[in-house]
Amino acid sequence: MTNQTPNFYALLIGINFYFPHRLPEGNYYKNLRGCVQDINHVETYLKNTFNLTPDQIIKLTATASDNPNQPQEPPELLPTYENIVAKFKELTAKAQPQDQVYIHYSGHGGRAKTIYETLKGFGALDEALVPTDIGQPNSRYLRDIEFAKLLEEMVEKELVVTLVLDSCHSGGATREMSGDDRIRGEGFIDTTPRPRDSLVASLQELAQNWQTATENSRNITVLNGLLPEPKGYTLIAACREHEFAYEKVFEGTERNGALTYFLLKALRQHGTEISVEDLFNQISNQVHKEFERRQTPMLMGETDRTFFGGQSVSFTSGASHTRSVPVTHTVRTVPVMQVDIPKNQVKLQIGEASSIKEGAEFEIFKFRTRHFEESDNRIAKVKVVEVGASDCWAEVTEIPGYRGNNKVAEGMIEIGSPAVYLTPGLKQIRKVRVILPDPLPQFSRVNVPFIPESLKQTKVPGHRWIKFCSEEDKDENVDYFVSLTSEGEYVILDANKEPIKNYLFPIKVDEPEATKKLINRLIHIARYESILDLDNEDAFARLNGQLKVEVVKSVKRQPVVLNADGKVPVLEEKEKGVDLIIRNESNRTLNITALNLDADFSISKFYPDGVPYEVVEPGQNIRRQLKLSLPQNYEEAANIIKVFATVDGTNFQFLELPALDQSRKGFGNQKPKNALEQLLAAVVDEDNPQRKITVVIDASEEWTTEKVEVVVKKSGV
Repeated sequence: MTNQTPNFYALLIGINFYFPHRLPEGNYYKNLRGCVQDINHVETYLKNTFNLTPDQIIKLTATASDNPNQPQEPPELLPTYENIVAKFKELTAKAQPQDQVYIHYSGHGGRAKTIYETLKGFGALDEALVPTDIGQPNSRYLRDIEFAKLLEEMVEKELVVTLVLDSCHSGGATREMSGDDRIRGEGFIDTTPRPRDSLVASLQELAQNWQTATENSRNITVLNGLLPEPKGYTLIAACREHEFAYEKVFEGTERNGALTYFLLKALRQHGTEISVEDLFNQISNQVHKEFERRQTPMLMGETDRTFFGGQSVSFTSGASHTRSVPVTHTVRTVPVMQVDIPKNQVKLQIGEASSIKEGAEFEIFKFRTRHFEESDNRIAKVKVVEVGASDCWAEVTEIPGYRGNNKVAEGMIEIGSPAVYLTPGLKQIRKVRVILPDPLPQFSRVNVPFIPESLKQTKVPGHRWIKFCSEEDKDENVDYFVSLTSEGEYVILDANKEPIKNYLFPIKVDEPEATKKLINRLIHIARYESILDLDNEDAFARLNGQLKVEVVKSVKRQPVVLNADGKVPVLEEKEKGVDLIIRNESNRTLNITALNLDADFSISKFYPDGVPYEVVEPGQNIRRQLKLSLPQNYEEAANIIKVFATVDGTNFQFLELPALDQSRKGFGNQKPKNALEQLLAAVVDEDNPQRKITVVIDASEEWTTEKVEVVVKKSGV
């Protein structure tokens, strides 16, 4: 037990018992069996770990008793709407700025006909936490708009808030399994008329807070409809909207929520200083494994700190084969999901949709590793042997210090251990031919006839992305041509010997390190175009053709699709009134991410903001205002929006690129600054000429992609 932690407060809510009452159409919230146990275990952990006094823990529970109409607790300790709101406000008033606040809810999530029609619109729904007495007709839900306001009040007071929700947050997930008493949610929409007044704040205050919280993201909520994008606090939720939050017997005879059980298990094992990301990587994969894709926890909000918010967490870059000076930033790694000892394999949380192919290599580090240049923390090197849409199996190929024995042993690799990407699955080797003009131009200090050989001999990090053609290679097999203008400028041409689009700033043949600069550009453009070409070309892939992406402009109050029939819209810079609409036309729930491939050869995430992907139900769409800017010195250029849809949530951060000529990972002596730089630095000292040249990622039924091209012009041009 540690010394008392005076600046720590907790609000714990667990509901097993729901007062019996039939809602419209015979619906009701069934009793649960593991929620109060969750809260009791969390309370014990907090008391033993932080030595909290009763004044620091606020607890509301409803425990079933022998009387089916009455819980064990007295009314003042029950998690009714009135008590929940009062305790939120009590805690907010009691805690001081920078105090740590931990909130844990275990119980039902539900949804009801909105009482905020003026804000949400007619026929809309409110997502809500379900108080113990909701079965009574005059009782109230803690609705999404109110919940968001309560949390915002804590953030405004500068409290360090961590929120865990072990519940289903949208009833829609459980329609087909509402009879399963392991699930913390029901499959109906409550249409019971209920009081419209709020104990949280006035309607005006609630509306203003809700609009502010949603207007800069996408005017909808990101946590299954329950909360706006978390800002100023950390949130771990039990599952996604179309999934289930399960409870089961893990040990002994009592039930526990899966999220709570694995959360406490990890905290007891690794202590309070574990980072949010490390903790989430471990528990989410344990939950995911336990229920085989039926429950996928979510992490949002402030993640660059320890779980209880005591301190920020810094990561140091530098993968296994780089010796660059470390810099402080968030390292892009993927977690280990499973370990199969008999097969000598590990399952990693990355797959085809993130450009991974068979043969890609990762280096696995000890759980909670921060400094990836430390060789003592390396556990194993693995090579991908089987690829899924958003995960893959990799075989252990090397274990440092074990000569002749590369077999993984029990306990060697923990769930959640970070794996650093060493060799990219999307390794596009592009062929280059140098064609010199005839007659040869003359330039001082430059041996023009020797230029082709000079380019072949110039080695820079990442040079394996390009291969200079031999005399036997035909022009039709060439990807890029390099030539010279009469003014002594290098020109890069495409396979049709046309100038590469958007290539504005030439390289003078006689400027310092001209050949290195040219090769760096060839490598960068090759990477950019490999991602541009990424597609699922399987004619039998069910998702192909089920993702629709449109550029729509309002003309005389009528929507006009600007990219219909393959047309390329021409827009003025930052033009208003143009939207990008992404529609899920499949019968499956999809996760949507959009990348912006800009005119300066950079690749960045266009949508969504703050989270890796947006969950979109069948038949639903996303609308995002399309206001594109031109890079500096461009008067007109083509932008491409590439949209990915996956069945499993996928993070596309590995595909990002800085602008052309900006420092990339492993190029020159620049410090690493982004995920792709980290990736490229890891392959600097490796060379595998047998690597296959692949234009398109292998097809699967688990993902698809579409793209639209838009020409952007300066206003008035």
